Amino acid sequence: MDLLLRADDIHASYDHRRILKGVGLSVQRGEILGLIGTNGAGKTTLMGVLAGSHKHDAGLMTLAGEKYGPDSMEEAQACGVGLIPQNFRIDPQLSIAEAIFRGTFQAGKPHHELRNQASELIRDIGISLDPDTKVGTLIRAEQALVEVLRMVAEEAQLVIMDEVAASLPDHDVAVLHQVLRMLVRQGRAIIYITHRLDEVRSIAHRIAVLREGRVHKILEASSTDIDELAFLLLQQELEGNARPTDPAGGDEALRVVNLSMEDRVREVTFNVAKGEIFGLAGTHRSGVYELVEALAGVRPSTSGHIHLHGEPVQIRGVQDALRLKIGYLSDAADNGEATGSIMDGLQASANGGAANLQDEVTQLRGVVEVIRRMRISTTNIHGDISTLSGGDRQKVQLAQWMATGCDVLILSHPSRGIDIGAKDAVYKMLNELSQTGVAIILLSSDLSELVSWCHRIGVMRDGELVTIEANANTNEDVLVHHMLGVKFETGGSEARRVRN
Repeated sequence: MDLLLRADDIHASYDHRRILKGVGLSVQRGEILGLIGTNGAGKTTLMGVLAGSHKHDAGLMTLAGEKYGPDSMEEAQACGVGLIPQNFRIDPQLSIAEAIFRGTFQAGKPHHELRNQASELIRDIGISLDPDTKVGTLIRAEQALVEVLRMVAEEAQLVIMDEVAASLPDHDVAVLHQVLRMLVRQGRAIIYITHRLDEVRSIAHRIAVLREGRVHKILEASSTDIDELAFLLLQQELEGNARPTDPAGGDEALRVVNLSMEDRVREVTFNVAKGEIFGLAGTHRSGVYELVEALAGVRPSTSGHIHLHGEPVQIRGVQDALRLKIGYLSDAADNGEATGSIMDGLQASANGGAANLQDEVTQLRGVVEVIRRMRISTTNIHGDISTLSGGDRQKVQLAQWMATGCDVLILSHPSRGIDIGAKDAVYKMLNELSQTGVAIILLSSDLSELVSWCHRIGVMRDGELVTIEANANTNEDVLVHHMLGVKFETGGSEARRVRN
């Protein structure tokens, strides 16, 4: 393979804080280089340097043998380097054809020409998309494929993907991996960032471990395993979690009876006990998102009944849910727009409300403890939340909700973008919260996470709750079978998720 990109001794800062402290790595044509690191290790800053959105302070980069140091993403794009960020956004009003060619020199062409070129690209990639379909009607996995097609249209030789598959279910990740392998067969190179250690082993040729602003080690993916990668990341072994195979023993907290939302959710019935972690799984079009939004008051149900602690309740809006002590952390929240200090964001987690100096000291210690437990990377707890990495902002938001005193807490993909060490801490904190009697509903596309964390798991398909599986009687393959209605073996899949 030919060398495409080389970076030597790269230093970079953000908000007067040195983030990269001498990074060195290389990428060959036809290679997928996996990049892993804990939240705050510098992954996004490094990708910003490579993609032209962040200036480095020192160091040398070469691209195809030529000196490389883009001043903008447009300049990087002109050099053949493209970035798909974790929280990518596409104008929902654009057609797929317009979205693929946006930002390229072809963007101004007549629509029929764009459509024909998009159809050819889609056919070459081997996926099923209509170029005239509006992006806003696509599920996240399809939007991710549109972004990959954009990289192809830009003729990007180096494609950087930052946690693009973070909330995609296994079967969608498998399709994405198939497309990426086709791209590298064309001689392109990919840098693939993910917190899913099993996934990075399956898709990458080599894996670079970024720790505290430096590349600590680069390994051949075929000669390593999850335990070694986790140890290199955390410098300690994970304790591991015992599956909650026994049913939750608390009284009933929530009962849903024949709940419907027009044709999206049809006559769903289930209950959640106090102290239970109840998992929900389903594809993006299964109705599972609409179901949790109905319980949280985001979208009102059209028929059915909800009982809280045995009493019938009506949830017409978010304020009704909050008044009833039903909390909801949505995966649609734009953490990039979080404002205020880290201290303010975590005060509730430390039982906030300081009445005197002693209370203030106690509260401060509580904030520091939350930062330690959730492995939030910061040197200044009074700094702005916006200075944190995306994963660390997610942790702050999660900690806020966990401290609200809800009786029922609904979490959608709470570990999205969170590193493996912090994910372990999140599970322990959720377990502690459930032991206080809080009923937790956990929506996740990470089936290993559901099996590791939940007492029972409900599966939605085509608007219906098709099964509720006791943890002791299920596994990832059973769940996917119910999600798709067909047999799908995750055990040998390229998209198998990490088991913590």
